[in-house]
Amino acid sequence: MNSPQTALFKWDVNFCKYGIDIDPRAGARVSTLSSDNIMWDSEGLEVARFYSGMGASWGLGSVPMGGPDRNGAKLPQRLLFSYYDYLEDRFYQLKTDLPLQRLYELFSLPGVSRDNYKARPKFQSLCVGVAPLGNIMIWAAGYTDNQIELGTYRAEVLEGMTPKKYNAEGNRFFPLREDRWQELSGGRAKPETIERIKAGWVPDPSYYMRRIRVKFPWRFKLTGDVSRVTDVLSYEANTESTAYGTWEMDSYQTINQLHALPEAAKFWFHDLTGKRHYLWLRFWKRERAVSEADMTEMFTAFEQVLGKRTLEDNSFVPGDTDMATVEVHVGDDFQTITANLVKGTVRVPLPVGRTQHFELEPYAYWSGNPTPPADVIKLFQEGPPKS
Repeated sequence: MNSPQTALFKWDVNFCKYGIDIDPRAGARVSTLSSDNIMWDSEGLEVARFYSGMGASWGLGSVPMGGPDRNGAKLPQRLLFSYYDYLEDRFYQLKTDLPLQRLYELFSLPGVSRDNYKARPKFQSLCVGVAPLGNIMIWAAGYTDNQIELGTYRAEVLEGMTPKKYNAEGNRFFPLREDRWQELSGGRAKPETIERIKAGWVPDPSYYMRRIRVKFPWRFKLTGDVSRVTDVLSYEANTESTAYGTWEMDSYQTINQLHALPEAAKFWFHDLTGKRHYLWLRFWKRERAVSEADMTEMFTAFEQVLGKRTLEDNSFVPGDTDMATVEVHVGDDFQTITANLVKGTVRVPLPVGRTQHFELEPYAYWSGNPTPPADVIKLFQEGPPKS
């Protein structure tokens, strides 16, 4: 019988990093050590070895070189992760246990992929995010557009290690650039940004580890030329995301939950004549760092309606009267999209950035796709098979 210690899964690992908020066009420079990134199973056997240039933005993992066996491997129980942060000129190392039981539960959940119209695991990836000052976030993610936080960690500084010393120790397949300022300049940082870093500026980890993780009681509602919403994909400021399928919409509309601020969303719905549509929109208009949304306007609106909240308030269980609605209004032309945060008689406008709309064939999920066959329609109507 399978258990967290013995079960085999097809899984992978990826990485992301923080951005420089004082220079939205500059990319933070973080590099992992080439052979000191390892995961072990519950018996202490190596299940993954990898290294990465940390090229992706916060919450959006890039695939490293190496990793677990593509044919399947046991889940990791322990992680050794080392990296050099050019912004801080420090080497960090994290040695930690991973939540094996939680990983097993998540990786065992069935899901449905809207991209290939097939049942597949809801989660099958570990995403490791590097925040400032050695702070690390780990998420479980999946190709079904689900991502959930697993835990936060703090790496230790590797005292005495420098890029020059690192390069000199053995045969480094990917040596680090020893000129820190040249590396940072290569990341599109402006000269004035480099001067601020030289003067001692360091990024603030609290934005990633606290601010954007604060949750509020809200849910989506579509109004206007909309008769029925069949599916919702919610992308939130803390980089968590949840896909609600047709078979889950009733529970979504009735269960009270806390969520981080909505950053973007996708909706599949029918208009008042019964035609099927797809709508994607962003709730932000500018970036605070490379590929990171500036959520300032959203925080202002949510705190105006729901009050200031802290990370510690995330344990609050909301009731019916606590819930607010992110009301997205679809105009008759399906191009005029507005949004408001609504609670009782209070209605506050929300920013709407880029949008995208397509009219769809019956039961299809993407523009140009035909109506799928009956077995696919049934899969999306009833949900994935229960194991």
